[in-house]
Amino acid sequence: MRVIGVIGPKKSGKTTLICDILKRLKEMNINVATIKHSTHDVKVDREGTDSYKFKQCSNVSVIADNNKTAFFYDKMDLCDILPKLNNNDFVIVEGFKEQLKELNIPKILMVKEDEGSELWDSQTVMVIKDYNYNIDEVMEKVLEKSIVPTYNLNCGHCGYNCKIFVEKVVSGELKWNQCVASSGVEMVVNGKTIPMNPFVSDIIKNTLKGIVGSLKGADNPKTISINIKDI
Repeated sequence: MRVIGVIGPKKSGKTTLICDILKRLKEMNINVATIKHSTHDVKVDREGTDSYKFKQCSNVSVIADNNKTAFFYDKMDLCDILPKLNNNDFVIVEGFKEQLKELNIPKILMVKEDEGSELWDSQTVMVIKDYNYNIDEVMEKVLEKSIVPTYNLNCGHCGYNCKIFVEKVVSGELKWNQCVASSGVEMVVNGKTIPMNPFVSDIIKNTLKGIVGSLKGADNPKTISINIKDI
């Protein structure tokens, strides 16, 4: 899963840009998820409804109708939301500007007149002013600069900490897949992500793929999740 953010002031064109990006990714048959941070409370499950009552007594509540399914969690930070979207190829985040900075996630900055210019930093992949952009140029940045989130592991396998690594990806000195987290294997032990060098990652990936692929109903696996408890 690779992530990129879109930030900027209100009415600067963030949603329009994201929709254009989503259309292009869909045309490329790429699975994509979106995250939007709202400064206002979103009233989805109204007080007094069954879904509202269920959520008061459960960690997660799910409601489904004939057209869609909604999962209700308590308030979560961006670092808690992203792992739940691991089955997607790309995630586009609107807002969460401070958490994007904390997690070292590249972003596109939308500027309205001069409003928003102060949000630029060394992890900004491009600045779009007054709705003026070429979607082909935007997609080139999205595909080249989106990164696999490392949650500030700072494992050092790339030779840098996570902040400097992303800055070098943005500047073109490094590529996103030079991060060991891009290997496709994520190991979480006691809630903490453990970095692996490419050699160990390949051993685990190929071994699991061979074992799982031999199981009935699991031929040609694309993603594999194994959760071991009470070892």
